[in-house]
Amino acid sequence: MIARWMIVGFGLWAVVTFAFRFVGQYVFTAGTGGVSWLFMLLPLIMFAATWGLLRLFKVNASDRAEAASIFAVPGLLVGIYEINSFTAVFPNLDPNLGPQFAALMFACYAAVIIAGIVSSRLHQIGGSAS
Repeated sequence: MIARWMIVGFGLWAVVTFAFRFVGQYVFTAGTGGVSWLFMLLPLIMFAATWGLLRLFKVNASDRAEAASIFAVPGLLVGIYEINSFTAVFPNLDPNLGPQFAALMFACYAAVIIAGIVSSRLHQIGGSAS
C-alpha cells in the first residue's frame, strides 16, 4: 500500500507542478483575483480528489488516513525544492508569489491528509457514510 500511494502522490505532484509551470500564469496572479480564488478552490478540489481516489482504489476505511498521509509525502518533500527554487521552477510566475505558492501548496496537502482522516472517521461513525 505504501509504494502505491507514494507513486500516486508523486504523480499528483508532477501534474500540479507542470500545470503551474505551463499555465499557472493565467490563474495564479497577484491581487484578489488569482491567489484568493485558488486559496478557496484548490484545497477543496484536493480534498475531493483524495476522497475520490480513496474510494476508487477501494482503500479500507481503517487505512484511509494512512494512505492519504503517504499520498501527501512526495509533494511535501519535493515541494521544499519548489519553494526554495521558485523562480527557476516557475519562471512564468511573478517571483513575488513565492510565499503565496508555498502557503497554497501546504494548504492543499493539509486538505489531502484531512480528507483521509475524515473519510476514515465518517466510516466509523455512520458505517454507510464511507
